Amino acid sequence: MKRIALVSVTLNAVNPIVDYMVKTNPDVHVVNYLDSYLLEKVGKDNGVITDESMGRMFDMLVKACADGAQCIIMTCTIFSPYAEKFSELLSVPIICPDGAMLDGVAKGGGKTAIICTFTGTVDTTRSVFLKYQRLNGKAESVDMYVVPEAFKAAQVSDTETHDRVIHEKIAELDASYDHVVLAQISMARAAQGVVMKHAKLWTSPKSAVEAAVNLLK
Repeated sequence: MKRIALVSVTLNAVNPIVDYMVKTNPDVHVVNYLDSYLLEKVGKDNGVITDESMGRMFDMLVKACADGAQCIIMTCTIFSPYAEKFSELLSVPIICPDGAMLDGVAKGGGKTAIICTFTGTVDTTRSVFLKYQRLNGKAESVDMYVVPEAFKAAQVSDTETHDRVIHEKIAELDASYDHVVLAQISMARAAQGVVMKHAKLWTSPKSAVEAAVNLLK
């Protein structure tokens, strides 16, 4: 049986990936590694990835490799820029869900809005998306939006408020953009049942799972 590790800093990012994996690839064994304090620490450090935070993330990745993972999905958006370097240092490939998704959005062209719930992900996500726009020969342009109320709700397991706040922001942006992107995996659940009138709505679990399974093949 194929073995994929999920390395996360919030439990809210785990379920969307696992749910999609179970539905589409039930023969893949998923093992979870979680450091829930790491997200809080990055927030306390004003979104800066310190040596200590980097070490905590790297420790989880090393454990996943040592435990026999054949591929690692690193679900935390703020660590996405380091995925390539981590892959060079370790023995298995490391995938960032938002990378595969943002590449697809960039290829489509048009006007893009990206929604985040955690302020620490804004600069990272913008930088990654602009990189993919350059690689795909597109003009570098994106509008970033933050809904901190959704993040606060998620921290106290208030999923109803979390999803409602994101729904409202999606509806507000729909008519003005070609693409509306939910930056974090933890936001994916909020996309369920949303009917778009103009823009295409993007979430990352599907992109992550497909990329990981293709690597395993």
